[in-house]
Amino acid sequence: MIIPVPIHSRTHRLFSIVGIELLMLCLFFFVSCGEDRTYEYEEKTACDHWILSTMKENYLWGDSIKEEKLDWKNFFSKPATFFEKVTAFAPINDEFSWCAIDTLQEDYHMRGCFNHYNSYGIDYIVMSDPTGSTSRQYARVMTVYPNSPAQRCGLERGDFIGMVDGTRFSSNINDKLIKGVARKLVVSKLGVNTETDEFVWNQTDTILMESSQYVVDEAFPVYKTFDTSYGRVCYLMCNRLTEGPTENTSNRTASSTEFRDEMIEYMSKIKNEKPYALILDLRLCNYGTISMAQTLASYLVSDVSSTSVFAKTIYRKNKSELNTDYLYKSEGLSNNLGLKELIVITSSYTQGAAEWLIRGVRASMGEEFLTIYGSTTAGQIVLTDAIKSNYFVTLHPAVAYVADGESNYDYAKGIEPSDEIDERSYAFLYPYGNTSEVVLNYILQTLN
Repeated sequence: MIIPVPIHSRTHRLFSIVGIELLMLCLFFFVSCGEDRTYEYEEKTACDHWILSTMKENYLWGDSIKEEKLDWKNFFSKPATFFEKVTAFAPINDEFSWCAIDTLQEDYHMRGCFNHYNSYGIDYIVMSDPTGSTSRQYARVMTVYPNSPAQRCGLERGDFIGMVDGTRFSSNINDKLIKGVARKLVVSKLGVNTETDEFVWNQTDTILMESSQYVVDEAFPVYKTFDTSYGRVCYLMCNRLTEGPTENTSNRTASSTEFRDEMIEYMSKIKNEKPYALILDLRLCNYGTISMAQTLASYLVSDVSSTSVFAKTIYRKNKSELNTDYLYKSEGLSNNLGLKELIVITSSYTQGAAEWLIRGVRASMGEEFLTIYGSTTAGQIVLTDAIKSNYFVTLHPAVAYVADGESNYDYAKGIEPSDEIDERSYAFLYPYGNTSEVVLNYILQTLN
C-alpha cells in the first residue's frame, strides 16, 4: 500500500535539499574568502610602506612622524599623496620636499608659468586692463626665455597678450599660454598720452607663436658692464646654480659641467674689468647645488682664508656624522674679483642655492659688503636629497638644514632686501640688463 506523503512534507524535503546545497555553497565561499590573501595587501601597499620607513630614517623631521596616526587606508594612496601625509608631520610647513614619479616628465623647478620640459618659454601674470578703459584681462609678460618659441615670435618682456586663438584672454584659458599647439596671439604695448598723462595702447600686433617645446634654461643669460661714479660695475644674471643641465633630454647631457665652466669664464672676464662692484641678478635663480654656490661665493669674497667656512649642513641626530663644513675654495679665493661691494637682486622665486650663497657671503663679509634689492626670497633653509626606489618613485626629502658659516639658519621666512622694489607694480618693464629696467635702473642711480 502506498502511503501518500503530505504536500508539506514534500515541500519540507525539497527545502531541506536546497538548504543543504545553499549551506555547502556558503561554506565554499567562506573557505574561499578565508584564503590567505596577505600578499595582495602587501603588494598594493609596498611602495607606501617603503616611503614611510625611508622617511622615518632619512627625513630631517623623521622623528616627528607618528605611524599610529596613519589609517590603514592611507597605505592604499598614490605615492605622492601618501608622501604629503608623511611630510605633514613636520613641525614647519615643508614646501621644499617632493615625491617624483620616475615615469613622468614633470618640472619641479617651474618659475610661475614657465617649465623647462614643455613650454612656450614665457612667464606672465594675469592683470586687468592697465588703461582702465575696459574690464578685460591681459597676460602681462614678465620673462621671455632665450631660444624659445616666445622669443622667436617677437614677444618681449612687458608685452600684454589680449587674445589667444581669437578668444579674449582670461584666467580660464591660462593653459593655452603654458604649453600646447601653435597659437595666434594679439599683443599690445603700453604707452602714455603726453597730453593727458594717461596710459594708452600705442601698438597692437597679431603674431603666430610656434608649438611648445623643451626650452633650454641658460644659466647666465645676460652679462653687461657699466661705468658709474664709483668706477666700473659689472652685471651678471644667474638663473640656476647647477654644474650643468639636469633635465633628461636627447640634446642635453645630465652629467655636463658646462654651467660651472661658463661661470668660471665669466669670473675671469669680470676680474679683467677690475670692477668696483658686481650686480648679481638672482631673481630667477630657484635651484642649484651647495657645491656650485660654494664655488661662486669663493670668487665673490675678498680677504677670506681657505679655512673659513662658507656654509654648513646640519643633519638630525641619527645622521649627525654627515654634518659638513663647506670651506671657501682656494681656486676661487686666489682669483677673487676684488670687489668693494656685491649687489644682489632677488624675487620670490629666489631660493635654495641662491639663498645659501647670499647667507654665506654676508656672514663672511658683513652687511656693508652685500646689499640686496628686489623682493623677499622663498626661504629654503633645507637641503634635499634624491632617494630612488624599485617602485618607479624617487623621494626628494629635506635631509639637513643649510646654515651659514656662523651656524645660523634663521631665514625660513625668506631673506628680506635692503630696499624692496616690486617690479610688478611698475607700468613699464624692459629686458634684463637694460639700463631702463626697473630694478637695475634704481641700483645704477644709487651708484651715480
